[in-house]
Amino acid sequence: MLTGLQNWPMFKKLSVFTAVCLAGFAAQMSPNSNQLTFMEQVPTYHSTPAALLNSVAAGLAGWVAGPFFFIPLVAVIGRSAVILWSLVAIFACQIWAGEMTGPDDYISFTISRLICGLFGGIPAILGSGYIMDMFFLHQRGKAFAVFEVLIIFAVVGGGTLGGFICETNPWDYVFWWTLGPVGAAIVTVFLFVEDTTYSRDPTRPNRDPLPKGWLAKRVATFLPGTKTQPADKGKEMIRRAIIPFQITFSPITLLTGTYIFVALGLPIMQASTLATYLQPPVEEGGYGFSSLQMAFFTMTAWVGIIAAQVYGYFFNDKIPLMLARRRGGTWHTEYRLANTILPSIILPIGLAIYGAGLEYHLHYMVLALAGFLIWFGALLALPVCYNYIIECFLHNPVEASVSLNAYRVSFGLMSVFIVTQWQAAVGTGWMWGMGAFFILFVDLIMAGIILKGHLVREWTKSVSSTIGVTEDGARISAGVSNSA
Repeated sequence: MLTGLQNWPMFKKLSVFTAVCLAGFAAQMSPNSNQLTFMEQVPTYHSTPAALLNSVAAGLAGWVAGPFFFIPLVAVIGRSAVILWSLVAIFACQIWAGEMTGPDDYISFTISRLICGLFGGIPAILGSGYIMDMFFLHQRGKAFAVFEVLIIFAVVGGGTLGGFICETNPWDYVFWWTLGPVGAAIVTVFLFVEDTTYSRDPTRPNRDPLPKGWLAKRVATFLPGTKTQPADKGKEMIRRAIIPFQITFSPITLLTGTYIFVALGLPIMQASTLATYLQPPVEEGGYGFSSLQMAFFTMTAWVGIIAAQVYGYFFNDKIPLMLARRRGGTWHTEYRLANTILPSIILPIGLAIYGAGLEYHLHYMVLALAGFLIWFGALLALPVCYNYIIECFLHNPVEASVSLNAYRVSFGLMSVFIVTQWQAAVGTGWMWGMGAFFILFVDLIMAGIILKGHLVREWTKSVSSTIGVTEDGARISAGVSNSA
């Protein structure tokens, strides 16, 4: 079924999409601004590296929990308004963190990271809704590749830029500089983002048309945004609060989520703990890296992310559509997952090299190679899995993103609390080696989904026929779909 939104001029689609990408990037990089520089805060708070690592964990905890709390507000004030006011809250939290430079400010600082995390994941979650509303089936693979890679790039890139800044400035500057991109995102969202919501479910009402004047439409969309939503907002808010849990525990999401939990959790663990391996002095088993050297080292992850972006742009749509044409021209959602085969091979290799490099204190370029492979593989897999699950729950793309976000971040969050004990129990090399074997295990799960995912989705439909809606059966011709 085609919609007016999907028939918008491409320039208009890209204007909205670019603004949402900037919002997702700025919001996602803010909670972990001190990811590479938390060691610099140890003297300020007279604390320990483990305690400061907990401030990073607080941001991760917010990433997991925030969408479950705030995404239901979309039913009341609309998707665009939730993005805008989340950015405003993040802006305030960054100022809060930057002011916490006294020895007694550790608790307040950690709370600022938690609250920033609660709002930091919201624009990234809501971006999937814009993609599904505006782009056709044959365009979504590229859109998800751009969006999800940019979101993960924010996780790594924010820390990298913080490392450069902290080399010649006090550590609090890693929060102050973010006010620029967050402020720019606030302005850009207000100027360019349109309300794209419409009911894919024919049994549910659509809202009344918004005002035609530019300023009147801005006010209706953002201040506070209630006119973007149809009547019966309370009932809809409750429904939106329940659906993420239904999707989270549906059979197909449990299987795909387990793959994401491990395949994305281990790279997040690698990024979150990187400073604990590279910054300690050589005589203590580290590499004696400064903040500047840490920042340069993470550029290997940048290269991996950019390479994944290029690969995804060219192949995330092309390979599934090619499979569909070769198998009779009928679309099946599992064709999306063909693009997980390459990362399923690369990720365990990268983790094994990383573990061996740390265990035997090999040259840091060995670790750099491992970092490239880890992030290249992870960022090949992430957009594909997001795209797949969202297309398994076509009427609820945002709620599906809430679920996948929880799977994506949870392992990284847990690892912050268990990494010390895990490493002490088996050693550094085997800890990361076990991670490589975990990837091989979830690779088997992914193989099962590729082969039998259509049957697993039927189990979801038997539980709730209203959320398990897909585009299976759409006809593919000349590189495009006859169905959106």
